Order: sequence, then C-alpha cells, then structure tokens
Amino acid sequence: MSTHPAPLIVVIERNPVARRRIERVLGVAAGLEPVAAVERPDEAEPLLASKPALIACDAQDASRALGWLSERLPFSHLLVWSTANSPELVRNALTQPRFSHVIGWPGFSSMPRPWELAMVTRRLLDPRAKAPALSELLGWGATVMEWSPRTSADRDRAVAGVREICAQAGCSPRLAERVAEAAHELLMNAMYDAPRDARGRARYAHDRRQDLVLEPQEIPTLRLGTDGIHLGLQATDPFGALARHHVFEGLARGLEGASDNTPIPGALLDTSRGGAGLGMLKLLTASTVLLADVDPGRRTEMSVFWELDTSPRELRGMPKSIHFFER
Repeated sequence: MSTHPAPLIVVIERNPVARRRIERVLGVAAGLEPVAAVERPDEAEPLLASKPALIACDAQDASRALGWLSERLPFSHLLVWSTANSPELVRNALTQPRFSHVIGWPGFSSMPRPWELAMVTRRLLDPRAKAPALSELLGWGATVMEWSPRTSADRDRAVAGVREICAQAGCSPRLAERVAEAAHELLMNAMYDAPRDARGRARYAHDRRQDLVLEPQEIPTLRLGTDGIHLGLQATDPFGALARHHVFEGLARGLEGASDNTPIPGALLDTSRGGAGLGMLKLLTASTVLLADVDPGRRTEMSVFWELDTSPRELRGMPKSIHFFER
C-alpha cells in the first residue's frame, strides 16, 4: 500500500497481483501522481480525507464507493471493473453522474485492459484534453480507414468496405459480418438520428427507411482501425445530440433482460420505448467495449472495439465495457 498522505487516486482490489498492476497503470496515466492501492474498502476510509480525484475498484466494492461519492466526495469520479455484465452498475450510473465507466474484465485476463484504465484515468483527470484519435487506442502501426457517407448508397458502400477490410485484416467471416452490422448501426444513428434543425429537432429520425441525401454540414465520418490484434470502429457526427440517459437507461433495460447465466441477448430487450437505447444495446452486444464521447451541440463520437482472437462464443459471454465522456 502506498503511504503518500494525499493520494490523487485510490485503488481497491483484493487480488494482490492485479492490484499492483492496476496501481502502476493508473499512476503512469496520471503523470506519476500518487496512487494508494488497498485490499478492502475499510483500508480506503482514512484516505478519503484527501478528497481523491478518482476511486477505482472492483464491482463488489462499488456500492460502498458510490456511497462515498454521494455523501463525502461530490467531486470525485468512480471507475469500476467487473467480471460480469451488471444491470445494477449501469442503473447506478443513471443516478450518479460522476460514475460513467465500467470496464469488463474477462476471466482469462490477469487484469482489466490497461488501455482502458489509462484512457479513463487520463481523461477524467484532464477533462479539457483532446479525445484520443482511434489510432491512439490501438497498437503502434495500426492502419485506419475512413469514409464520409452523404447518401444511403454511400452508407451501404461504406458498410461493404468495412466487411471487405475486416476480411483482409484476418477477421473470421463471422466477426467481419458482426463488425459490418455494427458499422451499419453506427451510420444509421449518425445519419438519421443525429441531424438536428435550427430548433434542435431531429430532421430524419421519423423515417429511417427513406433514401437520404445529407447536407454537407451534416455528413458523419466512419473510421475502421486495426493493429492486427485489436479492431476499432468509430462514427463521428457534428451534432452532439446523444444524451447520457440514452446510453445508460437503454443499456440497463437490455442487461436486465438477461439472467446471470445468459449472454446479452437482443431478443430479450424491452423494446417498448425503442430509441437510442436499442441501438446502444446492439452495439454493446456485438463488441467488447462501447465508448461514447459527446460534446453537446457540437459532436458525438461512438466507438466500439473487438479483440480479433476472441471466438464468437467467448464474445457472447464476455463482460462488456461501457464508457461515457461528456465535455
């Protein structure tokens, strides 16, 4: 355990090997600021007087940490890792705006994904920092392709291009199809749901089956990147209309439709209220990491990630990561 009297970050993790690794990653991401890593919440209690900027813990300690945020640490952030898909955690994010990050920790991994830990830590500690480019979230030497579809036909060509590039990059046919479906969903959101008129009303969402020709200022960007081990897909629109509750409420309803022993199934989603939540669940189901980055009124960037060596069966049962950033 770190003995620094004023830790910027407090880590709570019972696994000693994972705890040391998480402490190192978060400390480096914070610019070598002090990190206190402890085994249990009781050991963290004396450290809270320093008002740490970030509490990072396992899901089993999330309830305790959420209580600290509500009662004693109104300006601290919470980061949680979990080995299961928990609708309770996602529901908690609806009521605690400083809790917007759940990292899925696959059972075969020795710790939560380091790049997620580092990304969340650095961005929470410096909220004005520029969002990382897709290539920065992949390994060095990654290749990134880009499309700017204006019409429905352009959208279909972009989706076909994603499928083709996935195959060239060594994706299995099933994964290539899964990524292409995610690309279609991302572009439907960016092209039909996102555009707003001068009064802030959706322009095209009333009919997602219509052939579309966007105005030049409405055109989104789709990016596909891979380093041969990981693959990322990202869509950016110039509107920033995605609200926090769209993400977490829709995902919570979807996760509540699955039992502890059942992979996240789109068929079990309560679709009675439709909307963005359904699209969010489709994207989460198809991938391992879902990242939403919103600059209200200016930009929404949705990213999803895969690990290329994960089989479809493993993917269905893996705990999912959810991240929401808002400027």
